[in-house]
Amino acid sequence: MQPTSKSYVEDWESLPWKKFQKDIFRLQHRIYKAQQIKNYKLVSRLQRLLFNSRAAKFLAIRQITQLHTGKVTAGIDGINKLNEKERFELFERIKSLKKFKHQPLKRVFIPKSNGEKRPLGIPTIRDKAIQCLIKYLLEPVYEAYASKGSRGFRPGRSTWDVQKNIFSNLSSHNINPKKCILELDVKKCFDKIDHDKLLSLIHLPLTIKRIIRSALRAGVLSKRFPTSEGTPQGGIISPLLCNIALHGIEDILNINTPASRFCNTHSRYIVKKADIIQRGIRYADDMIFFIDGYEDANELLKKMDDFLLERGLRVKEAKTHLVKLSSGFDFLGWRFEIKANNVLTCFPTKKNRRLMIDKIKTAMRDARFTLEERLKKVKVIYRGWRNYHQYCDLSKVNVWSINDWTYKYAKKLNAKLNRKDRALTKIKRIKTIQDIFTGHKLSPFGYAAVKSDKSLSDNDWIYWSKCK
Repeated sequence: MQPTSKSYVEDWESLPWKKFQKDIFRLQHRIYKAQQIKNYKLVSRLQRLLFNSRAAKFLAIRQITQLHTGKVTAGIDGINKLNEKERFELFERIKSLKKFKHQPLKRVFIPKSNGEKRPLGIPTIRDKAIQCLIKYLLEPVYEAYASKGSRGFRPGRSTWDVQKNIFSNLSSHNINPKKCILELDVKKCFDKIDHDKLLSLIHLPLTIKRIIRSALRAGVLSKRFPTSEGTPQGGIISPLLCNIALHGIEDILNINTPASRFCNTHSRYIVKKADIIQRGIRYADDMIFFIDGYEDANELLKKMDDFLLERGLRVKEAKTHLVKLSSGFDFLGWRFEIKANNVLTCFPTKKNRRLMIDKIKTAMRDARFTLEERLKKVKVIYRGWRNYHQYCDLSKVNVWSINDWTYKYAKKLNAKLNRKDRALTKIKRIKTIQDIFTGHKLSPFGYAAVKSDKSLSDNDWIYWSKCK
């Protein structure tokens, strides 16, 4: 009897997803522990086992076709979604990858706030699934040796961890008027990474590493020739490859603190061994360094240039700034400043706030939708912005202006209604707008950051169950 679409749906939903997740995590934990003790033969053996796992392939397909936020973006094949029957067919296609060749990428340009365009390379659904499968193999390896200063695009980490780490570095007893902040960015990091150097840093069996090389050299459809540098930005594995390539740059300024500095019999804390002070924080290719007044920033930049040159990269001079701590600095959409009483404060940057206001005004002016639908869009935009900044001090930011503008614009749209309908919609409108812009809870620096030496692959579920 020929299977029906309903039977495919039932078969897909009846797969033991929880068991698949447990099996994958068990192998990832073993890879993590083997990498920590530098047993590379065991790492390779476990990676092959995970790569050929039926559970890993099904979960990769599920992640790409159902859970991933970019699942609706099509590659050069024009396919952006699969039904249950097509998912099983994709599983059969990726069972054997001996002769795998990555297809060219679809080039998509995303506008940036400075007027430039960021090029993205969109893989096909099959290539996305294979990239996700390889990510399962590589992620626990990187987590085993990841630096304390690496915070971006890691499981269990967020920008809030960066915010809390900055607060810890610049708390009142660490504030020095002569301390400076070096902000910098890597120029076209995803587009210029040297392939040979990147592949030398990746810990994978040779047969699987060939798949990575094929993905790196896939090229884009508009060019019709293979790429010799860069990672496919827009792919599932791109952020992880960026972290692997830049690993160690955030530790260039780290120093060992002498034990005598802390050994005080009158203090509660006695440090017998030298500690490592984390002086750099990296979120993907964005970085900041905390520099004392007696240190030379040019010497640090020279070390960074040498580090990046090996990888075919260089610092983006337009985004490199050395600022005094007293002047404040911007990072990840936040403005950090020191108050008069040597207390650190954090609030959204003007640029970030302006972007949110522009999005709300664009949504309200969209004549394709009713007023009720526009207000629902405004709610999504503002709630997302407010949730991102929930650990900031918003007393310095004027958020009332957009509230007032939204109310006046909604009132203007209702001006053409008759008196009875206008009275009814006015009450509803006021209540809806109040619900959007009020009732938010804020807790400046109240986020409980994840410990720098913890990882989701370490199997310490007692600790992770207590995290927010």
